[in-house]
Amino acid sequence: MSFSRDLFEEGGKIAGQLHGYEIRPQQLQMVEAVEQAITGPRNIIVEAGTGVGKSLAYLVPFIDWAVREDRKVVISTYTKALQNQLFVKDLPFLTRVLDIGFRYAMCMGSENYACLRKARKNSIPDLFETKKRKKQAENIIRWLSETETGLVTDMDFVLEKSVWNRFSRESDLCRGRKCPHNEQCFYRKARLKQSSSHILITNHSLLFTDITSGGRVLPDFQGLVLDEAHTLEDVATRHFGRDAGNVRLQYLLDGVDSALGGKGIAEGCGSGLEEKIREAKEMVSELRAVSGKFFKRAEEVFGKRDQTARFDRGDFPHEDICGPLEELSSFLTGLSRDFADPDVCEVMKAYAERCGRFKESVEFVFGREDERYVYWADIRTRKTGMSYSFHAAPVDISGQMKTYLFERICPVVLTSATLFSSGGDKAGFGFIKDRLGLEDCMELHLDSPFDYANNVLTYLPRGIADPNRDFSVFRRQVRDDIIRIYDIMGGRIFALFTSYEMLNAVADDISGSREDINILRQGDLPRYVLLDVFKKRHNSILMGTMTFWQGVDVPGSSLECVIITKLPFSVPSDPINAARIESMRERGLNPFYGYQLPQAVIMFKQGFGRLIRSHSDRGVVAVLDPRIRTRRYGKEFISAIPKCQQTDTLQDIKTFFQSGDMPRGDTPQS
Repeated sequence: MSFSRDLFEEGGKIAGQLHGYEIRPQQLQMVEAVEQAITGPRNIIVEAGTGVGKSLAYLVPFIDWAVREDRKVVISTYTKALQNQLFVKDLPFLTRVLDIGFRYAMCMGSENYACLRKARKNSIPDLFETKKRKKQAENIIRWLSETETGLVTDMDFVLEKSVWNRFSRESDLCRGRKCPHNEQCFYRKARLKQSSSHILITNHSLLFTDITSGGRVLPDFQGLVLDEAHTLEDVATRHFGRDAGNVRLQYLLDGVDSALGGKGIAEGCGSGLEEKIREAKEMVSELRAVSGKFFKRAEEVFGKRDQTARFDRGDFPHEDICGPLEELSSFLTGLSRDFADPDVCEVMKAYAERCGRFKESVEFVFGREDERYVYWADIRTRKTGMSYSFHAAPVDISGQMKTYLFERICPVVLTSATLFSSGGDKAGFGFIKDRLGLEDCMELHLDSPFDYANNVLTYLPRGIADPNRDFSVFRRQVRDDIIRIYDIMGGRIFALFTSYEMLNAVADDISGSREDINILRQGDLPRYVLLDVFKKRHNSILMGTMTFWQGVDVPGSSLECVIITKLPFSVPSDPINAARIESMRERGLNPFYGYQLPQAVIMFKQGFGRLIRSHSDRGVVAVLDPRIRTRRYGKEFISAIPKCQQTDTLQDIKTFFQSGDMPRGDTPQS
């Protein structure tokens, strides 16, 4: 018997010390499969249904391997909730249980750490514009005398991002060993801990920042777990792309102006340097004028309406902005050599490089014709004016994933509760493997150990209009059914939408007609606050879009009904989706069955999975989109979820909850 499996068997250390632990064959299968992948080494993809205990199933084998072979393993997640579960719950538990003395650390972006050198320079409250910001700066300075980590996430007070930016670490401004605060540096201490650790916990965004930077963000590692792997394509697409916008450029030029106008920057310098500083300021002013004209063109093309749309790069003569950016970058590089203060030198060099990188982004987005990329603009209204952000992203990231990830790291474990797709041309793991460029790998599909057959009722009503044929009638009927379900349940309901527009319309209608229903609407409060209120106020309906379809865990009686208002097909007009659809058509493939349907099935499984989070959970999943019954592809959604009871009448919902005592309060196992 293997070291890891022995821990999970009856009488093993995990079984003996985890309260309420039950041996699950699925978890044992995953433990053995991960061990085989590590030994190979091979990559492996695992769908582990809710309740399998996948976190411990991959942590234990990797901890054993990392300690025995002196290796380092990165565990990457999409949501902070899972990240915190691993770091606060699972790893401390395994530290107590295992006798192998492993070390672990959290990896966060360096901008989350306070910089003591910047803090010293910004310790005078008068440097801040308002009383509110002065008070926040004073709180930070007081906190710095107490904190051991220097992490913004450890603060117990709220502050504006602009204030934190005056104190946070900036990688290109870090002086490293030359800094007088190097020994006390929070980020340096964190990096030392990471370097000596076997297990590193991070998020997908930081992982792909490391990948695209050539490995300059995380310590070198030899094994990788990609949990919540169903989100990888979207995260990778963002990081393999580039963007350039007016807000980002304005922030950059404000920073240059601030650096050039810093207190005492030219003290003790001759008139020659003062003249150069004036010249640099004039260049910044000229660049503001040029960029104003450049982005004025965006206003002429798109107007002032919030939208996301593809654009004709011929409408934007990028040379007009690239020339001044290059000149400013070159001038700041030369200017940096003229200062005696090493801090000022580093600041000027950093801004010179930032101007150069922004120029490269402009050239990438506007100046190159690459059919492998899709180009689009994102227009948003802000309090300070319009934001015009232009993007370029790869249509297909499979090649880059193969080159930069799977050919460099092995073993890699990809896991989630939703990777296996029953719908489309590539059933099973074929869809996700194709999208991610994952070729030769082990595969394992594990069902949930929970009793869905007795504990879940799916409600699929008849008579609701097809949203593609009569959307206004469909929306009205969805609203009415939500109210009818509420009248049976009295609350404890998640209502999941695919668009803010429909969510807001339904929420407004219900709020206007039923004051007794407590509507919690995504966007009104931060997500964690909404969830906290939802758990405490059982007469609530929490209405959310895609961020609430996944990564939300509400076990027990606080959540007893999930309403899926519409099948989660991606918006075909979204620039990236549209480009992927076009690409498949050009290759003679069917984009609906090859991309849109399997993608929707995976997201549908995520939404369905919000309901049952422990053995004792019980409730209803209502799917109000009639296409699940009336369209041929509807059966793909039904077959993708566990077998459970099914009805088309509201009376059966009432009967289901009156059928017996509902067990409460069980805690889900990792």
